[in-house]
Parts: sequence; structure tokens; C-alpha cells
Amino acid sequence: MKLELQDIDRLPTPTWSWLGVNGETLETEIPEVTPYTALSLPESWPEGVKVSEVLKSDIVFLEGDIETGAGAQVRDFVKANHNAGVFVEIKAGTQVAEPLVFDYTLDAENPVLTDENTIIAEPGSSVTVVLRYSSANDLQGFHAGLTRIYAKHDAKITLVQVQVLGTGCPHFSDVGGTAFENGTIELIQAELGGSRAYAAAKCKLTGNRSRLEIGNIYLGDGKRTIDINYVAEHTGKKTTSEILSRGAMLGESKKIFRGTIDFKRGSAGSKGHEEEYAVLLSPRVRGRSAPLILCEEEDVDGQHAASTGRIDENRLFYLMSRGLSETDARRLIIEAQFAPILARIPIESIRNDLQDHIVGRLNESDD
Repeated sequence: MKLELQDIDRLPTPTWSWLGVNGETLETEIPEVTPYTALSLPESWPEGVKVSEVLKSDIVFLEGDIETGAGAQVRDFVKANHNAGVFVEIKAGTQVAEPLVFDYTLDAENPVLTDENTIIAEPGSSVTVVLRYSSANDLQGFHAGLTRIYAKHDAKITLVQVQVLGTGCPHFSDVGGTAFENGTIELIQAELGGSRAYAAAKCKLTGNRSRLEIGNIYLGDGKRTIDINYVAEHTGKKTTSEILSRGAMLGESKKIFRGTIDFKRGSAGSKGHEEEYAVLLSPRVRGRSAPLILCEEEDVDGQHAASTGRIDENRLFYLMSRGLSETDARRLIIEAQFAPILARIPIESIRNDLQDHIVGRLNESDD
């Protein structure tokens, strides 16, 4: 089927069009959306946790849906075509000790995944949810995921999204979130695969003293395209946001990073910080960044930084003088760059798998 999507990852306020960062358009052919049969859920869940499969329940979503980072067209496409997804509810006061892990695998029988997920943490509860997407490297497939997050009063949701799809799979991870009073949303995204990878989130800090933390890593090689768009919208008083992105680019890969901190009127005493750092390992890559701070309130503190460059030659020389080859030294520097965000993934086996995947990709590179 033909897929046409416009205004993907659009900046909240457009900048100069010649920079090419205001938004993206995707026109491509994807396999037909058929029922997804590869999701397997356990028979029981921890006390205070309710999980429903979207396609096997009577869940109906409201028309006035949550805003997401990728935009209305991506959100509406998933809603109209979803073939999988979970609805997670955490009872008030429940502290879920172990992460809830949902593995979505694309294969020859399930080449297309359009998953619609919702996570609701009732007042005083906390939960970590892991969504993991994978496929064989040569699979011709497609993934588009929509995830809603609602962290109510004094609640915390940690969402971990890990994507290691093959080079034949365009991919979307689209997130929309709301944090109420004293609520916390933590989002960790590892974008390490896909032919074209779109990672986006828009989270609204509506409650006083609510908090948003986003950590992202990405690895571009070959001819991969990576498109990232994060929006932290501050509405409540004394809210806090932090966006941290770390990436490495090889081959002829391309990347756009958009990070917006938006202080709305009434968000007095709020603070926002964003930082992106990309290491270029090839002269043929193209990396663009658009850090943005919008402000309608006087009593706020917003900071942003973006840095793109080659590996520090002094660090490289130091490591090589200690007996490492240039390849091993470069790999060690990249691993160190990703380490602070990988460390926030609460499952050791997933961290180890990602580290092995990163090392393997770096070893395969000709740069």
C-alpha cells in the first residue's frame, strides 16, 4: 500500500525554510497492514496492574486525542490501522517493582506493526514499561507506534523504547504524554535501526511541580535517516524538563534533531534544559540540529546546547598511546558517550544486547 504522511516531526514554530528542519514528508510503499500475531502476554500480572490488548477489548479512545511529537497524521494513521497494542493501568498507590516488558518482533509472517499503546498511572503509583522492537536485518517491513502516557498526581511512568529494526523497515515511535501535579514522565529511546527512523514525543507538564526527563541515543550508518522531535510544554508552575540526546553517525547517514522547550503563560518558576551531542565518524554524513526555546512567561529558566563534531583527536591519541588500535579507541569513545543513557535502562540483559549491537555496527563500518 502507498503511504503518504506530511508535517512529520514539525517544529512548533517554523524557522528559515532553507534550513530544512521545519518538518518532514514521507512517501513510500509499505506491505499491507494485516493482523499482528506475534505478541505474547503472560497470563497474570503483578497486583495492582491491569493489561489489556487493544484489539481484544472494548477500549474506545476519545475523539479529542492527546497531541504527539510526530504530529496528527502519524497519530491518526496508527489509530486507523492499528493491528496490536496494549492498555496498561496501574492502580493508585501501586509501586510496580519489576519492569513490564512487551516484545514486538517483525518477521515474514508479521512484516507490518502498527501498535497503539496507552499507559495510565493513577495517583501515587509508579511503573516502568519497556517496548522493544526488532526484526531480521533483511526484512522488508514497516513499523509505526503510538504511545500515550498519563502520569497522574504523584505518579511516575518510565517508558523505555528500544528499536533495532533492519535496514528494510521504516519506523515511527510517536509519544504523547501528560504529567499532572507532582507527576513524572521519564522517556528513554534507543534508536539503533530502521531505514528511516522517526522518534518523537510531546509531553505536557500541566500539573504544578511535574517533571519530564528524556534520554535518547541514536546510531546512523550506511544511508540511514534519523529524525528526532521532542517538545516539552510547560504549563504548570515550578515544572522541570530535561532533554538529553547522544548520537554517532557513520557512512552517508543523515540526522535531524529538534528539541523544543515551550514555557506557556502561567508556568512561573519552571526550568528546562536540553542538550544534544553528535559525533561524526565520516565526512559524508549530514547532521542538523534545531534546539528551540519558546517563552510566554518571565520567571523561567531555559537552557539549550547542541554540538556536532569529530572525535576529539587528543582523546583518540591518548587511548592509542595506551595500546588500543584506532578502531578500538573509537569504539570505546562511542560506548562512553552512550553509557549515561544506556545505564538508565533498568534491565541488564537489554543493556548488554544494545551494547553488543552497537559494537557490531561499529565493527562493520568502513569509516
